[in-house]
Amino acid sequence: MGKAFGTLFRLSPGIVAAAIFAALSATSAHAARNAEQVVFSGIGGGSEPFGFWVWCQVEPSASSRGQYDTDCNGAIYFYDRGIVEHVTGEVTEPSEGIYEMDVESRDGRVSCTLTNELPTLHGPHNTVGAACEVDGQQVTGLVSTSAVVNVTGP
Repeated sequence: MGKAFGTLFRLSPGIVAAAIFAALSATSAHAARNAEQVVFSGIGGGSEPFGFWVWCQVEPSASSRGQYDTDCNGAIYFYDRGIVEHVTGEVTEPSEGIYEMDVESRDGRVSCTLTNELPTLHGPHNTVGAACEVDGQQVTGLVSTSAVVNVTGP
């Protein structure tokens, strides 16, 4: 075991947590300078209970080195149906601060359009509506009023 590895185990948990938080904060700040990013995360209801976690790269910066096949990547859940699907897709900003994510599972079993409402608030205090097609059936009226909407970058 190396000296640095042994030293890590002698540090207090608070110091280790602070070091990890600092490293993650620096990474997040660097990523924010590279691209505008949007995350929608929440659970909701309406015609049936559902959940979502989708990360999107809205607009890469000129200096961005990462190349993505799609703008968005995440998951959509339909609890009563026992469905959890990985989704990818695209994001647009039809008006300032309003984001629309069009995502679909690889097999086409689930496709959804998720849209946030203004204002965007810190924490789980946002409204995101969804219109989906699940196994060929339209599922509308889906809404989360306790979603996290996080927008970073330019």
